[in-house]
Amino acid sequence: MNYKTKVLILSFIALFPTFVISQVRVGDFIYSKYKFNKLNKKDLNRFTNTKTTFILPEFFSKESYEKLLNQVWNVTPYRIVYRDDFTGDTIKTDDALARFKSMEIEKTTKSGMVVSYVFNFLDFHVVDKVKNKKKGKVWWKSRVGTIYFTPNIKIRQQIEASSGEREISGDLLNFRLGYLKNYLQLVNNSLKNKKSIDIYDDFISPELEKLKDQTLYIDSNLLYGYNPFTASGKKSPEIEKLTQDYTFKYEVIDYNKLEEKIFNEKNDFFYLMYNQINSNKIINIVNGKTGEIIYQKHTTVSYNLKPKDFKKIYLRINKLNK
Repeated sequence: MNYKTKVLILSFIALFPTFVISQVRVGDFIYSKYKFNKLNKKDLNRFTNTKTTFILPEFFSKESYEKLLNQVWNVTPYRIVYRDDFTGDTIKTDDALARFKSMEIEKTTKSGMVVSYVFNFLDFHVVDKVKNKKKGKVWWKSRVGTIYFTPNIKIRQQIEASSGEREISGDLLNFRLGYLKNYLQLVNNSLKNKKSIDIYDDFISPELEKLKDQTLYIDSNLLYGYNPFTASGKKSPEIEKLTQDYTFKYEVIDYNKLEEKIFNEKNDFFYLMYNQINSNKIINIVNGKTGEIIYQKHTTVSYNLKPKDFKKIYLRINKLNK
């Protein structure tokens, strides 16, 4: 899978470019802000009382998307449009969209430094108002959810080094059909149950206790090293060192095998998901059958998976067993 977009960078980018990496938020918020409000009931009702148009990138065939949505999306009827085919000409008030977008936001710090924030996300919203402009329609919206996606190190390096308009190529590490299934399960069920979710809330489910006896799966693609000071890769962490204090069962698995389990496993199983949002590290453990999060830990000013992350999980499992 190859991800391509054009990014226009107007001025100097700071040494610490920030990238949103994964996960689900369900509520009322601005996608680029930390502030979070719970679901607005009126907006939720507007969203769920109409057909949702999924505007998706051509990473996979429409048939693949259709098959996936048929399995997990039942909160609304839906249709699928490729992002490149979407013009917005037919948009009207009260339309519900799940739109994939790539955005860059630049902010100037008090010291005069310009910082670039890059977001890749699937945005769930309902249209409030529409206006016709020379370049087409624009609309105001009320958001009910967002799924964020992870740029790989290649994209980060290009954004860091960019000057002027250029094509950025690389991969979104978690825009995979298996992960997308679990993300959409979580959004769908949260909207149906009117349940708000924020990525910055620490969370532990009693289900975590199951990892005393069950295997924790770890996608090998997530075991990479990243240097935030240079926006470059570094030596990948050794799994034996990372898990030195995690004495329960775990298995590093190729993503394709993990995806097969996500689509075919009939019993509960659990995998680790590592996310980075700016200097915020978020570690999740996901039930691969249901998409539910059973563990979430948010750490500020931290990059990369570390042994203490696994130690915290181990201690929490032990505590639930007492």
